[in-house]
Amino acid sequence: MAVAQGGFAADADVRTSVETAHREIWRRFISPHGTLYDYTGLDGRVLLPTAEECRDHQPNALGWWTPIENGGFFGGLYLDALTRRWLVTLDPQAAAEARQVASGLLKLAVSNAVPGFIARGFASDGAGHYAASSSDQTYPWFYGLWRYATSALPGDAERQAAVAVMTRVAQGLEANDWRMPCDRVGFGHFGHWSGGFAGTRGVLAGAEPQFDAAVRFLFVLRAMHQVTGDARWLTLYRERLAETPPGTSRTRRQICAEGVSYVAPGEPPRYPESPPIWTSASTQAGLRALADMETDAAVRKEFQRGLDANAASAARFVALYSTYDNANALAFDINWRSLCADGSAQADIGAAVQLARKQYSAWNRQSPRRVAEADGMRDPLFAAWIVALSGNAELLAKADMDIRGALKYYQWERLHTCLFFMAECVYWQLQAPGATTRVQKP
Repeated sequence: MAVAQGGFAADADVRTSVETAHREIWRRFISPHGTLYDYTGLDGRVLLPTAEECRDHQPNALGWWTPIENGGFFGGLYLDALTRRWLVTLDPQAAAEARQVASGLLKLAVSNAVPGFIARGFASDGAGHYAASSSDQTYPWFYGLWRYATSALPGDAERQAAVAVMTRVAQGLEANDWRMPCDRVGFGHFGHWSGGFAGTRGVLAGAEPQFDAAVRFLFVLRAMHQVTGDARWLTLYRERLAETPPGTSRTRRQICAEGVSYVAPGEPPRYPESPPIWTSASTQAGLRALADMETDAAVRKEFQRGLDANAASAARFVALYSTYDNANALAFDINWRSLCADGSAQADIGAAVQLARKQYSAWNRQSPRRVAEADGMRDPLFAAWIVALSGNAELLAKADMDIRGALKYYQWERLHTCLFFMAECVYWQLQAPGATTRVQKP
């Protein structure tokens, strides 16, 4: 890896470990549709909901705690890594894998009749899905497909097909005032990019800090201009950049420049501007993309300031990888059906969120290994990605030993959750040309 003051390029153990992680992801966590499962048994066994269970909101209408909870979220980020992998290696197998995940993402958007809705994943029949999506699904979906569509990997027909679906989803969201719709009439929405932290009916209070909402909104507008060439998207981007969203006195440009302060692994979020590392890390990727696409040097400098602030906030958590016990014998039970309750009680998204939150404690008691992997594996790897995305050579040099240590530390085959795909995101981000040349001086 091309990291300031070196280490990665000469560290064959890092590459070997990342390749082992890659094989394990493809052994257990990629569905036949190209989407990622959240978790499986160590033998690859997965307990999929039926179409009827999805229809009846079991265990909840968001699909939280099921293995198909995060298809758009995880698939979008993983497609970034797979596309970068192909760009570096030009390996035909890498291209095939990227196409498979891209196909899964596209299917998440065309499996329903609600414009702007991104399904989380598919039931055992390959079509059924839960009613509720979210910003955490929709924005990474855009990000991954943008990375794929703007690379040299897809052919013209593949690229045009992807851009057509992206355009349909963007136009659907625009018509819905940039709220993330549910695939059920009258059920509400979950996430609101133009509204940000200011809550509206159907939006979980505190679900999206202003930083996440601002960057995600701006990224989608700017990315849509890049993939379509339609000047209208660029005009909207410039207007929204200078706009002050509800609930704050800052413009989106200022919000991007200030960044966020991530809460430590295991701590509850302190919204509006102290989100969890793993849910907000994808926003750092969007800010990196905005900085790279921006033609105004002053704006680009402010975006870089936000990237650096986020990297400095996240860097202190990378070393926590060593707190994870690879030999732990904590239980991981894949039977999410033990959480099921009366789905008819979920009349809208607010009720669904309330139920899902009640189920959270029971789910953690049932699978304490899940909590251990979240705090000791997921968050350190996501923190490393935040640092890598900054492109700041000085910050990367300081985090060099911790990042290398995290990429080599885990016994991937003993992890139940798929979130170690982030090791590939970190590795291939740092392999990108110019990955560590963007240094923000004081």
